[in-house]
Amino acid sequence: MENERRRALIRAALYAVLAVALLIGGGVYVRVLIAQSFQTAGELATTRAAAYTALKLMLDEETGVRGYAATRDLLFLQPYNAALKPFPAAAAQLRADVADIFSIPAANAADDIIAINAGYLRTVAQPLIANPAANTDAVERHGKGLVDRFRADVASIDAIVTQREAVVDADAQQSIGRIGLLTAATVALVLLLWLIYSAQQSALAERVARERERYTAEKRIADTLQEAFVQPALPSHPTFRFSATYVPASEEAKVGGDWYDAVELPGNRVLFTIGDVTGHGIDAAVTMTRVRQAMIASALLDPMPAAVLTRVTKELYGSKSPLVTAVAGFADASTFEFVYASAGHPPPLLIEPGRAPRMLECGSLPLGAMLDTQYRTFRVQSVPGAMLVLYTDGAIEHSHDVIEGESILLAAAAEAARVAPSEPATFIHNTVFSGRHIGDDVAILTVGFAAEPRLKVA
Repeated sequence: MENERRRALIRAALYAVLAVALLIGGGVYVRVLIAQSFQTAGELATTRAAAYTALKLMLDEETGVRGYAATRDLLFLQPYNAALKPFPAAAAQLRADVADIFSIPAANAADDIIAINAGYLRTVAQPLIANPAANTDAVERHGKGLVDRFRADVASIDAIVTQREAVVDADAQQSIGRIGLLTAATVALVLLLWLIYSAQQSALAERVARERERYTAEKRIADTLQEAFVQPALPSHPTFRFSATYVPASEEAKVGGDWYDAVELPGNRVLFTIGDVTGHGIDAAVTMTRVRQAMIASALLDPMPAAVLTRVTKELYGSKSPLVTAVAGFADASTFEFVYASAGHPPPLLIEPGRAPRMLECGSLPLGAMLDTQYRTFRVQSVPGAMLVLYTDGAIEHSHDVIEGESILLAAAAEAARVAPSEPATFIHNTVFSGRHIGDDVAILTVGFAAEPRLKVA
């Protein structure tokens, strides 16, 4: 009996030593895994930052060249000249960072980015700068195609980085899960079966309760957002004319990320914003609500559009929120001026009496993409009866050809100017999608000056 007790004690001691060894080994393994995950995550973040830096420089080059081609004003070449010198170093850094993550598609995209920039300088920038009499429409169209390809390469690298991040996270979670199973098995060698069974039942009950609470909370949030997602009433103002429409891509996508706002400001001015959060569901709706509230609050403190976007991008940076593009600005009925800034959003469209509709300037990165993003305020002097058309990318990307989509939108705007419907936004939407499939949410907001304004007393 004593020998049996001794052997039982020895076995218990061996089991305890084995359990402790397994736990220590598992802990060391988890530490190594976490360290590797942090290192990989840092490399991926560096690669993404390098891609966005290259995109910013490319957009600066394009903005400068397009501005100079339109005005022949040398001031427009400042961003172009400022981007020329750092771009090769930024592109080389991107290529080196991409090499670190061992992705052939990402490397191909980085090489294509370098080739696109060289081709843009050779076939677009230099001809437009050197020859004012060149066929600017054809050259600029070619340049826009190159920039769109550049954007696609950056998006491809970003998608690869995102996919790698997901894989790293999944591997870490999977390994930690295996350690948990190993720990449970080790403890099972020491503890009695009824204790193990009791613990498992208790853990299962807690997990079921947590899952039920989480499901109930998510459903309540989704239902609340679904009911609350009503587009705001547009201001009633004697010197302005407003119209708007929002059409989701599908019934399932009602809770989306497109929005618009128009808020009256002192001094015969009105604030307008429009934006698009990628994706659908709770995350997109929550981000959309957060951004639109931040924009209005910021504009009430200082309505200058570039300052509004700068404050919002600082608030979003580092929050892991979805990608957000937006336009913010105000219209002044006293001077018939539109003042706006763009954060990676499609260009506004201007309709003026007696002139063909035209696209206005745009640029810069989406909100929250980079902390030190510089946004530019654009001023457009207009006339009574003019109308600004703001829209989300679903209005021009239905054909998977942005240039064709912009042409269709311009034609619809011209028809709206000819017909002068009571609801221009709805008319433009219906004209664009007459016989076409709606593949994404579409929001359209129009802000116009009255043809014979009667200034409102502030």
